[in-house]
Amino acid sequence: MDKGIMIISHASDIDGVGSAALINIKYGVDPNNIFFSDYSTESLNAIRGAIKKEAEKGTSLFITDLGVNEKTVPIFKEILRTIKHRGGRVFWFDHHPWARAAIKELTPLCDISIIGENELLCATEITRKELGLNDKFSKYFCRIVHFSDFAIRPKLKKEYDLVGAYALSIALYRMQGAKRNISGLRHMVKVLTGRRLLDKKIRADANAYRKINDRNTKKMLKDIYLGDDIAMGFAGDIQKTYACMKLMEKTGKDIGIYVNTSEGRGHMRSVRNELTELANRFGGGGHPHASGFTPSLKRYNRFRTAADKQRLLDDIERELKEIQKNNKSGKPLKASKSRTPIFG
Repeated sequence: MDKGIMIISHASDIDGVGSAALINIKYGVDPNNIFFSDYSTESLNAIRGAIKKEAEKGTSLFITDLGVNEKTVPIFKEILRTIKHRGGRVFWFDHHPWARAAIKELTPLCDISIIGENELLCATEITRKELGLNDKFSKYFCRIVHFSDFAIRPKLKKEYDLVGAYALSIALYRMQGAKRNISGLRHMVKVLTGRRLLDKKIRADANAYRKINDRNTKKMLKDIYLGDDIAMGFAGDIQKTYACMKLMEKTGKDIGIYVNTSEGRGHMRSVRNELTELANRFGGGGHPHASGFTPSLKRYNRFRTAADKQRLLDDIERELKEIQKNNKSGKPLKASKSRTPIFG
């Protein structure tokens, strides 16, 4: 087990877990050196503190499936400087859109940086190729992650069930709080490192969350907030892609936005439209068709009333109109090729 390697990967989906698992297959990383984060400054600041305290001389840091936004660039910059100051190396494998300013600030501190929007490969696939993992398991697992991360519905039931199990179990870990979330994600890495796709625990966790998911979805769909192009719903824990797709399915709107009132985070999905710029304006990020953001709980009073929820919708609609004006396209967001959603 190599204690001289650290990993920071995306906490919200199987692409983050999968890319971390492939690095672990290649090098055998100390589980305590595998960190998972979303796009929030709180999560990244905690990791920054741990790396500053624990990174040894000559440590190699892998960052996978994580892009940046305006608020997180300074945090990542300090993390990278810590590693480089101690004679270490930095490898960043990502496929999210990057702003030019972020590229200018961060890539000079990386030994290898494969970043920017990639419409062909997810982070797990990039990681596999860079590490030279050509075994049958790694290739097949990347196929499953590709389905999940690009919102493509597999034709085979076995593969569809795998995608669902990953999505639902990871959603359960997020619901359970930071410590149990990290524990659950590290367990998934351990299972995948053993070249197993699932185990009894992951299956059981997925089934447990499915019941919560169905119950909260029914509640969300009873009270939908509508804009010109947006259907927005508020509820406790629901698998994020599933929630957004259900909102679009019921209303016919192009953009589905689900706000998880339990954790105070928002999730945007659209089959036809790009969302990255919109998410960035609310301190988030992600893919053109699937992004997340963290609204100010203070401004929106933790969404306790209908007026608080309407305020968020109004704010997002206002930003949409500004993007539309800047693009001068007549559409709120740049159109793209449609994809077949996993859920729905």
